[in-house]
Amino acid sequence: MSAPAPTLLLPAALADPAWLGADRMAGLAREPGWSALARRSRTIAQAGPEDRPSSDPGHERWLRTRLGLPADAALAACAALADAAPQAAWRLDPVHLHVGRDHLVLTDPGALALDEDDARALADSIAPLFVAEGLALEVPGPTRWYLRELDPARPLRLVTRPLAGAIGRNIDAWQPTGDDVRRWRRLVNEVQMTWHAHPLNARREFARQPTVNSLWIEGRVPPATPGARAAARLAVRDDDRSREPDTGDDRTLDLDTGDGHLLVDDRLLAAQLAGDPQQWAEAWRALDGTVFAAMARAEGPWRTGARLVLAGDAGWREIGVAPRADWRFWRRADAAALLAEPSAARSATP
Repeated sequence: MSAPAPTLLLPAALADPAWLGADRMAGLAREPGWSALARRSRTIAQAGPEDRPSSDPGHERWLRTRLGLPADAALAACAALADAAPQAAWRLDPVHLHVGRDHLVLTDPGALALDEDDARALADSIAPLFVAEGLALEVPGPTRWYLRELDPARPLRLVTRPLAGAIGRNIDAWQPTGDDVRRWRRLVNEVQMTWHAHPLNARREFARQPTVNSLWIEGRVPPATPGARAAARLAVRDDDRSREPDTGDDRTLDLDTGDGHLLVDDRLLAAQLAGDPQQWAEAWRALDGTVFAAMARAEGPWRTGARLVLAGDAGWREIGVAPRADWRFWRRADAAALLAEPSAARSATP
């Protein structure tokens, strides 16, 4: 029995034409590798945005299904399984919020460039606030913090939203909800006041660095299933990448999920988070000349076919690429249409 065809997930591949530029997007859709690949592929499934103001990122929604995680699981919280934080209940991130036109906007946490000493100093200053609420901070690294619930009778009852989806956006629609939302907001307000007067932030402000002025809570840590452990590897890689300036091509992680290899290449996502359409276009051309061209020729790991998942801000599209023996050379696909994010009305599994 032949092994399943490998799957490649490309977060942020379905870019917004208003951000990327319609003419640039049209030109990228005509790149030779992608054009050839489109002729040999068909849409297997797709999903548009969820019916709410702030839909989770498309790649997170697809990954939850592929890895067998609950629909409300936070992929970032899975990192606790790789961080030796077995008693952690919630994922936390130190963040910088800046003032937009009339609202607060979340800055990419990678811009903070916190080191171990800075993180520890900030955490120590607010730890007593959490203990008073029956909670304890765990800080295994500069960017990945966790909350432990000390009192089983007082668990946090929150519904949280992923940090990745809120970056660069008005945070109002991405705030937690749930029975304990007032309790959490009160605690965050106390953290913000403590950090506003912290000497570390005074030094950062003097050095023209973004201050660390709030916390983002992102989901409960799930049970240690094989899918959650695979998600942990991905979450740790994403966090580590966010702290590195490297924008090279080696951005692919291979997750053996038991039902075939799942490859995740985040170079397009890195460009999107950097707010750099030109970097995105360069990353797409690099993929076109290597990955897409090899898929179209059924070479290398793609000899037996391939699955390609193109994810966007909220939706995703999964396409299948047939092995060479099954090619239909007379087929013509709309290469540009495959790069359009599905609408809610078009969500379907053919």
